[in-house]
Amino acid sequence: MLETEILKKGDDSGNGTLIKYTSSTGAVIKAIGVPQSWESTLGPTWCYVIEGDDLTLVDPGCYGSLTYLEQGLGALGRSLTDVARIVVSHGHMDHDGSCPPVIRKSGAELWAHEIYGFMLQADRGDVERGWRREVQGFKDFENSETMTRVMEHRELNRDLVLDHPVTDELQAGGLTFYYTPGHSPDELCILFDQVLFSGDHILPLITPHPSVAMSYNSFKKSLPPAYSSSNDIYGLKALLTSLKRMALLEGDITVLPAHRAFHRGQFNPIGVSRATEIMEHHRNRCYELTQVMGAGPKDLVTITREYFSDREVEAQNFFLAFTEVMAHIELMQEAGDISTNSGTAGGRLWSNGLGPDVPINWNGTDQFSVFIDDL
Repeated sequence: MLETEILKKGDDSGNGTLIKYTSSTGAVIKAIGVPQSWESTLGPTWCYVIEGDDLTLVDPGCYGSLTYLEQGLGALGRSLTDVARIVVSHGHMDHDGSCPPVIRKSGAELWAHEIYGFMLQADRGDVERGWRREVQGFKDFENSETMTRVMEHRELNRDLVLDHPVTDELQAGGLTFYYTPGHSPDELCILFDQVLFSGDHILPLITPHPSVAMSYNSFKKSLPPAYSSSNDIYGLKALLTSLKRMALLEGDITVLPAHRAFHRGQFNPIGVSRATEIMEHHRNRCYELTQVMGAGPKDLVTITREYFSDREVEAQNFFLAFTEVMAHIELMQEAGDISTNSGTAGGRLWSNGLGPDVPINWNGTDQFSVFIDDL
């Protein structure tokens, strides 16, 4: 594991905290806890700073939080104009939101997976909003402050130019890039020395929200040819496949995640074995969902409310809970553990064979477990 030193103390969640990590080989990485620009219990996005002949930032942080990044760099004796390269783990606004102003001030090169470049120009919100509007609770989610910021962020990022499109296992500038889709179709894990910058792919304390496989159907026609023949980039299956791959990395590797690396006043060190723990979490969630469905056919909304009955999932939180459940149902559907009666859907049937009103029947099997093992 890495040696850790707090250079500047922020709050107990890590907001405003500056950390110095030193590997056993002597490699030094500094981290800035960049706060979110909206009220959140997530804690900061950790922006990792690699100093050398050129200054590299991994995930500069949230849209609207540039001041905190600038202050953090200043405390390290650097400025935005020193930044030569930005590496983006994936295109969510708490990771790449500060890219436009940093690049304007520094002229930094932008590095990200090639799918990120496609997503900069895709009308992601418009493409997916159609089916989402049929889901109970989406209106509150769409009108939330978070989603308003997401839309602003996407418009601002349209002018970004991806200088260095990254592909799987590219080695450049002392970094090795691994393509790890599932949480986001453009997610990367980046190996530097004995450290794996994991973005949202491998997290301590919490688990990444899986995308839904149906999103692939929405984007398939406009994807680059290398990604348009089969879905390996969206959904829980893609996430679990990527997790399994990272769990098999060899060597004494420490994972530096984008969130919760430091939380509630303490460090949360993890290695790549944490990827296996996250896989088991999702396997267990599938088992728990079979218990909810055991009493007979239920639609996705009912399953979601019953599964999360111990939590507050009203208003904007409901849609996030709904897509979490749907990602698992899609995987169980592919494994052959559920069937649907689409004839009662009232015309609201989606391209994945599900829908907001479609009754879902558990077949009494748990083939999903072997399915996960075989990924």
